[in-house]
Amino acid sequence: MRTRVISRDEAERRGATNVGEALDGELGVQVNPSAYGSLGNPSAIQIQGFDLERVLVLEDGERVIGDAGGAIDLSSLPLSDVSRIELVTGPTSSLYGASAIGGVVNVLSGPPAHPGFSGRGRLEGRSRTGLLVQGSGAYRGERAWASADASFQREDSLSLLEGNPATALPERAQHLVGLRAGAALGRGIDVRLRARWIHDAQDGLEQLVRPGLRPYLFDLPEVTDRVTLHLTETIDLGGGSNLRLAAGRQWAFRTSGRDLRGSPLSELRERSGTLQSYEAVATLAHGQLTWVLGGRAEVESLTQELTTTEVSTSGTSQSAFDEVPDTELGSAALYGQLAWKITDRLTLMPGVRGEYWPRYGGVIAPRLALAYRPAPSLTLRISGGQGFRPPSAKELGFSFDHSGLGYILEGNPDLAPETSWGVNGDVTWTPGEGLTLRGGAFANWVDHLIDIDPRPIRSSGVDTSTDMNSSGGVDTYTYMNIARARTAGVELSATFQAAAWLRAEAGYAYLWTRNDDPAVPDQPLSGRPPHTAQAALRADLPLRFELVTRLRTITSAFVAAGLRAPGFTTLDARLARPLWPSSQAYVGVRNVLGAQKDPDRLGDHRPLEGRTVYLGVIAELPWEDS
Repeated sequence: MRTRVISRDEAERRGATNVGEALDGELGVQVNPSAYGSLGNPSAIQIQGFDLERVLVLEDGERVIGDAGGAIDLSSLPLSDVSRIELVTGPTSSLYGASAIGGVVNVLSGPPAHPGFSGRGRLEGRSRTGLLVQGSGAYRGERAWASADASFQREDSLSLLEGNPATALPERAQHLVGLRAGAALGRGIDVRLRARWIHDAQDGLEQLVRPGLRPYLFDLPEVTDRVTLHLTETIDLGGGSNLRLAAGRQWAFRTSGRDLRGSPLSELRERSGTLQSYEAVATLAHGQLTWVLGGRAEVESLTQELTTTEVSTSGTSQSAFDEVPDTELGSAALYGQLAWKITDRLTLMPGVRGEYWPRYGGVIAPRLALAYRPAPSLTLRISGGQGFRPPSAKELGFSFDHSGLGYILEGNPDLAPETSWGVNGDVTWTPGEGLTLRGGAFANWVDHLIDIDPRPIRSSGVDTSTDMNSSGGVDTYTYMNIARARTAGVELSATFQAAAWLRAEAGYAYLWTRNDDPAVPDQPLSGRPPHTAQAALRADLPLRFELVTRLRTITSAFVAAGLRAPGFTTLDARLARPLWPSSQAYVGVRNVLGAQKDPDRLGDHRPLEGRTVYLGVIAELPWEDS
């Protein structure tokens, strides 16, 4: 199992301001908001053909809650307090638990790099009237450290249709305030605390056009507050062994409205969720054997209330009801993994996880991995394991009314959990100084894959002149368990350090998917582009300039029978230069070629944002070379 690491510095070289932008250039990964228009265009991630709840998103090892229609919006996770991002591909449920079918994204923070007082600031402006301000201050002593982080980011809304004010991306303003601290309590005991609040306010606009009537405009305000508390204690047991204890608590509150402009007609949804988790992990090293043994328990609580304001001949009336009553989903797990260094060149890593849910019972997820290094320049890895995912609360019972878009989506309480088997293998070869070649392949088989049933469970043709949520006829859909689905692929990459001042990368990824539901035989899974090719160049130029360019080409993708999403190519470029030690001014362009979605073209998954120009400065304290 190879873990890819994207440092904050590397993310900033890519022009990223959030986790989604940091990952959208990784080989074998797709982060494309336009592929999730029905969910409000979140920056959800696809790995090995899997997306939404099949990719586990963590912060410092804790699962992130507060999804948008099943997708964790990675653009809502700023880089303000991020040290690095780890990306693990393939089924890893044996170690990480449910939802880790496609892979894991782990966003990690870290202690201050410098002893004593230090600080960091970033100021950036973007062409879509965007502004980013980040700042942090820290102190690291001999036995304790503390860091305070704050950031503000805003961007104007984006409309794609000429003469139509409807927004593809809403106006957005995001605030972050965080505190991190750590201390050595006695000999071999380290305690760390992370507390953070993110306030995300968005204002979108929807236009509904009906024959013979003036367009209806709906304001779509949405406010999300996410609060995270995370406490860990690590006890050094000596000899490379340790015990890690962790407790986490998250709150996610989202209020979203749909208000008819110029009318009292409105809808207000208030959703709240909490997650309480406890975990204990022991790492025991003994000679050639290293054991990892752990246990985890978590309880997630969810509720959603809908308040509507309506107008009738008797006046204005307001009603409220629970779309989702107080719901609790809990689980408990025990897991273990052994790293057995059979020889200096061969390591065997078996693992297994047992997880229990009161609603479904238990499941066992085994995994076996092998790493072999026949020569110092050659490493081979192969792994196989099982993944699993229970239906989410949304899939079980949430009712999302998208009738303004022509459909209603309901939950299905009879869904069965998803299970999968996957095999991954890769080879890393360093044939000469500065050159690294990698090749990998994977295959996954999924049973009971949960997806939207393409056949409506009911239809209605309501009077469009009186119902603001209707457009002549509204179909209601629900979720179903597809009999089986498969994904497979190949990834090839090369990194060449041609000189001390020049580094080049190139890569190609092929993805094959198949939906084995008898109702739609021999069809790919929707929205998965089969071919991706990319190249990157980093050069240190005269006068201390640094140039970074990234080129990425994605081919067309199957959407539905007779419909494909067009392919596209993006080019990013960034030029930077130090102003003084530990500072840098930069200018860049994301999507230089201006590839952009055509809203009049059905199934178009090209980027929502066209060409974006940005200009900024980063400075660190103390004033010395980092």
